[in-house]
Amino acid sequence: MKKTIILIHGLRGTHHGLLAIAQALSGKYKVLTPDLPGSGVRAELADKTMDGYVEWLHSYVKDLKLKQKPYIVGHSMGSIIVSHYLEKYPNDVQPKVVLMSPIFRSTISQKTSNVAFALANGFLHLMPKTLRHKFLASKAASFCISHYLTCDKTMQKQIDQLHYRYGGRFSSADSLMADMKISMQQQTVIPPKTQPHLIIGEKDKLTSLKLARATAKTHRIKIDTIPNSGHLINYERPAEVAELIVRAII
Repeated sequence: MKKTIILIHGLRGTHHGLLAIAQALSGKYKVLTPDLPGSGVRAELADKTMDGYVEWLHSYVKDLKLKQKPYIVGHSMGSIIVSHYLEKYPNDVQPKVVLMSPIFRSTISQKTSNVAFALANGFLHLMPKTLRHKFLASKAASFCISHYLTCDKTMQKQIDQLHYRYGGRFSSADSLMADMKISMQQQTVIPPKTQPHLIIGEKDKLTSLKLARATAKTHRIKIDTIPNSGHLINYERPAEVAELIVRAII
């Protein structure tokens, strides 16, 4: 019987962002790549908060009714959600957990992130709802995000196209802004009763590699860094990431 791995995607994404990793893992494992609520084809959460996501993920895993506990992997905001979920429900899944591009910020960086969210939120709420949605789902928004997060510029055009195709598939502007709040105002935690393994691009602009390494040292957990890659290791280095996931859980 194949072991099951659940991949949880991040902000302004869908399961499509993790398909290359899923395909690399699919020979040896059963891989599930659900859309987060409000993304892709999945219905919105009534409570679009961290608690709401935690309860949704708990129900999702339980509803699978698997004979063996699955492994779980989160990317970016997905890592934040997975880590908080495992704080409350550590026994739902296997103790070996993988957090890709986890978000770690210093106190100063967190304060800056909070201010940035408040300013962005204020600016966006000046727009009518329909215009706000169109702006957040636009190619221009996708272009800016893609270029900021991509490190390997040889893959820039390919990643741009993926962002254009899938980056606007969220249910509403309010839904995406709720996700932005989670991504910018919360961080990845190290859940108890688990054995986390961190995978981070060496040039990730959304996390502090220094703080991630210090956190790994403090908690005596494994961290792998991928050279010449940024936050989008799911696009830039999917085969390498898949190999590291396998090493982490075997």
